[in-house]
Amino acid sequence: MSEQTVKARVLKANVSSNTKQIYEDDFKNHYGDIIEPPYNLKELKLVGEYSSILQQCVDAYKTNIIEFGIGPDYNIDINSDDVSEEDKKKAGEEWTRLDEFMRYLNLDDSPEKTIGDMIDDREKTGNGYLEIIRDGIGNPVGIEYVDAQYMRVCKKTVPEEVEYTIFENGQEKKVKRRKRFRRYVQMIDGKKVYFKEYGDPRVMNSKDGKFDDNTPDNLVATEIYHMKIGSGTYGKPRWVGNLISLYGARKAEELNLTYFTNGRHIPAAITISNGQLDKDSYANLQEYMNDLTGTENAHKFLLLEAEGITQEDGIGNEKITPAKVEIKSLAEILQKDALFLEYDEKTRQKIRSSFRLPPLYTGESQDFSRATADTARRVTEEQVFNPERRALARTLNSLFLESLGFKFVKITVKSADLRDPIEIARALYPLITAGGVTPNDVRPLLSKILGQKVDMFDEEYNIPLQVLLRRKEAAATNPMADLLGIEKSHNKAPRGEELINLLKDMRDVLEGLQEQ
Repeated sequence: MSEQTVKARVLKANVSSNTKQIYEDDFKNHYGDIIEPPYNLKELKLVGEYSSILQQCVDAYKTNIIEFGIGPDYNIDINSDDVSEEDKKKAGEEWTRLDEFMRYLNLDDSPEKTIGDMIDDREKTGNGYLEIIRDGIGNPVGIEYVDAQYMRVCKKTVPEEVEYTIFENGQEKKVKRRKRFRRYVQMIDGKKVYFKEYGDPRVMNSKDGKFDDNTPDNLVATEIYHMKIGSGTYGKPRWVGNLISLYGARKAEELNLTYFTNGRHIPAAITISNGQLDKDSYANLQEYMNDLTGTENAHKFLLLEAEGITQEDGIGNEKITPAKVEIKSLAEILQKDALFLEYDEKTRQKIRSSFRLPPLYTGESQDFSRATADTARRVTEEQVFNPERRALARTLNSLFLESLGFKFVKITVKSADLRDPIEIARALYPLITAGGVTPNDVRPLLSKILGQKVDMFDEEYNIPLQVLLRRKEAAATNPMADLLGIEKSHNKAPRGEELINLLKDMRDVLEGLQEQ
């Protein structure tokens, strides 16, 4: 008995095998004194363009950390009686200076925009850079954004003695310590520019990175402040542990796109028994597979022609066996309209978890009620954004306040006002009915509810409502109180001489009534 054999032939479309990688490192031949980063910074900077969730998380950080604004604030209670008038005057002058300093911190963009661009880089690459500009006498006067993908960190230099100002027992004190500074280098279009670390007192040449007191003014290097995530030489993005998931989600979306663009072919297996395809049919089938792409090729028909196999019988007569062509559906084992939807959702959750953000901050709030939304905002403010704002404020204050000689003011990073005026009014109601709130205490809240400025009452009318009602009741039951005209107040009492005169007048009135 002769054995039968089955032949299988696979036809597939011709596709390009060219790589799409564009992340070549411009510093690859310059590492040595320049330290190589652990990840390709250009790839990290651009990966947000290929993710459906990363940019939303970065934007949420940038918006909630810096874009509510920065402003000056007092280090002291300016309304306290314990603060001298001289200190109040100095504090007011410093407030004005600091407000003007922040207003012109960058002449092209707002300081919020400049710092926001740096935060964008830090959240994508783990590294953010600000260039600090000084004036002719060495005071910082401005900041500039520096693109992280073009920056590299150099090895530390020899120790240098630096003077710091600290407070000891409430008194200023100068201390010195030795610190090893770094250099930074930027390369764009093959041209390198060196920067020194912020606070380095030495003069450095920006062209070759050498410290030289005789450097021409136009080549003196400016300073860089490196804000990074982590404690390494380079920062690492907080989402880097989910980098593979991010790329996987991208590949899943590309696969779905390929299915929709190349989905015209029949999900079936074509089998031919007792025959074979002729050359023309084979060529037509190959052309059909190559032309799968595009909607203009949709709804085409495929015509296959098969030749039967010629066989001889025992007496030498030829007989052509009829060919049998079958098309068997494979739809049940092929992909549906969209694969990996659950995988994509899990990836989004992983990326959000890396930033510790609820879906509310990335535009995915379908399942939120007001109660859950308020809870999510409050927890995120407490655990994520407030600590980030405090850290940024400490950084800005350490960069500028000591150099500019500010003592009574500081830089604050503003936050969103999450308070609900209606809820505050409900909480104040028992305090108002108990007489513990004056009208001026709630005027700012009224201004916020009405959306317009509301003036304050004069001090003579700034008395708790319950106190006024009790006085009115007392006046109704005791007419002599109005006659005396004695005003009781929490901050003003009648003087003894005036009280005596009032009593004498009262005695005269009573004696006159008795004579009548």
